[in-house]
Amino acid sequence: MRNKVAFITASPMTVKAFLIPFITELAKNHEIHVISSWQGNESFLPEGVKMVNFPIKREPSIFDDLLSLVQLIRILKAEKYDIVHSFTPKAGFIGQIASFLSGVKLRFHTFTGQVWATQTGLTRFFLKSLDKITAFLASSVLVDSPSQESFLIENKVVLPCKSQVLGQGSISGVNLSKFQYSQEKSDKIRSKLQLSGNEFVFLYAGRLKIDKGVPELLTAFKNVAKKIPAVLVIVGADEDGLLPEVYKTEGAIFCGFSDDISAYFSAADLLCLPSHREGFGNVVIEAAACGLPTLASRIYGLSDAIVDNETGILHQVKDAKDIEFKMLSLCQNKPQLEMMSERALQRVYSEFSEHVIVEEFIKFYELQERKLPK
Repeated sequence: MRNKVAFITASPMTVKAFLIPFITELAKNHEIHVISSWQGNESFLPEGVKMVNFPIKREPSIFDDLLSLVQLIRILKAEKYDIVHSFTPKAGFIGQIASFLSGVKLRFHTFTGQVWATQTGLTRFFLKSLDKITAFLASSVLVDSPSQESFLIENKVVLPCKSQVLGQGSISGVNLSKFQYSQEKSDKIRSKLQLSGNEFVFLYAGRLKIDKGVPELLTAFKNVAKKIPAVLVIVGADEDGLLPEVYKTEGAIFCGFSDDISAYFSAADLLCLPSHREGFGNVVIEAAACGLPTLASRIYGLSDAIVDNETGILHQVKDAKDIEFKMLSLCQNKPQLEMMSERALQRVYSEFSEHVIVEEFIKFYELQERKLPK
């Protein structure tokens, strides 16, 4: 008899972006349900995997969250799952309480970064407490980077005996057939952006948010662009109202959201990720698979995605001057850039391929499932 597994996420986009490889492999010998805020008949789930609609509001609301908890308990008790695996903070908090109260034997949660890491005072205490409850109720916890696991252990959020990192880290590795360098895509993007070929192309790929370090990056780039021919290509959605500042920055090119970010990786010379917090930074290894090194903040998570001065360079967090200095130094050192490009590519293939991480994920499940009654 096949074990019955429920994946719980607040958004179907989490499933689409990261969980399909795991679901596809597990579905070979498990019954899989995906519980999320489904908007319709999303077509990206593998055949035979069941969608269970369960709206989870992103913003905290005592009444709505209690209602969601009661509804989820009903679902879990009716379906009698052997395993519940939650992702994202809100889904993890509600999902772990519901699965514990429903008597689910194996309860897993994956941590992919902490919102409270950059907070202070009561906000930090409250959000950290929610993560502590999630980790306490889970029977096992996965963390998507070694340095994040250390951070969680030091902050007494998780116990070492209950937590694990898959391989060298990342939530699901990199699909190496999807992310690879393409000269054709590079030429198309450079032509679309009307680049002459003499500019150094910096790339920012992600949501435009203050805590992603976008203001510091724009400040640093303005000074860099005064000294060398350069452009800053920005791909992603604006969530913090930063577009006016982008448009005021000479040499910055806003491209919005793209379904094919690998094309921009192929066209760029350096990825910039000046985040204040990251669980791991999957974009770093996706870029590396296209031969693109990264300049990123020296914070937990990113310090695992990048080997400093080998596959990229780390700068001091929130330090526009340090970002500017290192942007300039890399522009002017082509041999170092080429060396980092080669080593980043080699490291992705040896440590972060989707195949490697999925294999570790299946081993984790096989080990945990030995605890289930036969």
